[in-house]
Amino acid sequence: MMYLKRLIFKLGKSYLLFAVLFLTSVLVSKSPAHNNSEPQKKEFSGGDFTLKSAAGPLSLQDLRGSVVLIFFGYTACPTVCPISLATIANVYTRMSPTELQGTRALFISLDPERDNLELLERYTKYFHPNIIGLTDEISALKNVAEKYGVKFKKTLVPDSTLGYVISHSSDIILVDRDGVLRMTIPHDTETDHLLKQLKLLL
Repeated sequence: MMYLKRLIFKLGKSYLLFAVLFLTSVLVSKSPAHNNSEPQKKEFSGGDFTLKSAAGPLSLQDLRGSVVLIFFGYTACPTVCPISLATIANVYTRMSPTELQGTRALFISLDPERDNLELLERYTKYFHPNIIGLTDEISALKNVAEKYGVKFKKTLVPDSTLGYVISHSSDIILVDRDGVLRMTIPHDTETDHLLKQLKLLL
């Protein structure tokens, strides 16, 4: 309950539904059905890109020398995105200061209409300081998503207070120190598995 209160205070009352669904989804993610977390090779190459962050333009190339986790989503996503960011944050809390210096996570918002840079900064930093929020014009986002095999679609929901939702691929993408895409891992993977794969790349 205290966790929910802190989350609502941080992100505002408009995220009450988000917070409730987040807690529910975390409980669901503990079920045995979420243990199939073997990384699988995909038919895409990845590559460099530049998007906007609260601190200015950021390129993947700027993070050479660091292992980078990439996740595509949006701040109003009720379940998959907070589960993924919480998993990444859990991994980071189990790493040494030296290890933390060698990794960053990028949360790329596919909803530039609502996710301004200030909101993205506040949202990502709530989870962990090593997570950076990025977004841009929809054409730039489509280009980056295509490079990483990410599919997304905006669907209008007139009866919802949100107005629309964005369905999207939900894998966590791992890029090595040289900027090479190494693997994708399901968003609901166990923390231990993601930590192991990250440390192997470090």
